[in-house]
Amino acid sequence: MGKVINHNSRVQAAFFGEEKNKVIIVDDFIKDPSLLVDYAVNADFLASPMLRQRKGYPGVKASMPKPDADALTKGVEGLIRTEFSIPDTAQLNPPSSSFCLMTVPEMQLGPYQTIPHFDTSRQSFFAALLFLCGEEHGGTGFYRHNSTGHESISPDQSDSYLDSCFYELNNKKIRKRYFSESDEYYTKVGFVPAAYNRLIVYRGCLLHSANLTSLISLNPDPRVGRLTANIFLNFDLEV
Repeated sequence: MGKVINHNSRVQAAFFGEEKNKVIIVDDFIKDPSLLVDYAVNADFLASPMLRQRKGYPGVKASMPKPDADALTKGVEGLIRTEFSIPDTAQLNPPSSSFCLMTVPEMQLGPYQTIPHFDTSRQSFFAALLFLCGEEHGGTGFYRHNSTGHESISPDQSDSYLDSCFYELNNKKIRKRYFSESDEYYTKVGFVPAAYNRLIVYRGCLLHSANLTSLISLNPDPRVGRLTANIFLNFDLEV
């Protein structure tokens, strides 16, 4: 871990929305992000699961080199345990990590890809996103669902929230675009700009969306497009 993580990185916390949901932002997270970019350039990217059904992540994914993936995961795990008060006794379930590139043109998006989403309602599931691209790629936005008032989704809210989303999607004209600013259904409550070698960490139950400011973000070249390293960690604990 010591060879990858920059222990002089800058850590700050942001609290978004009425729920004051915590998002951790770490600048200069790793020592040499260019090594990961170089690896991604030669990696085999494959369509993300459910892409043919126009669901899930709208792009392609590739495996990260295992030593770096393990080091990044260990660094993120320590950060989460500290910042979100996860006890040492809480077991970390097998994590997942990958390089990700958004590639789907807006006119090919499925309905659920045009609105904010949550990864899971499990409160001890965390998402970590390391930007391996610059500020020209927008960032990540966080949202409130206007009709329910939810900014995060708990297990007992999941079914009713999804029912509401389904109703809204079937009773409005779907805009074929990546979601960014507020509309009549969602209010933007927070935003973290993209920055090279910036890590953001948040609970996967938060409503969020990639915010794109230019179609350059859909370029499949890892040196040009919206390249990120995504890590998901699930602790065996309900918090």
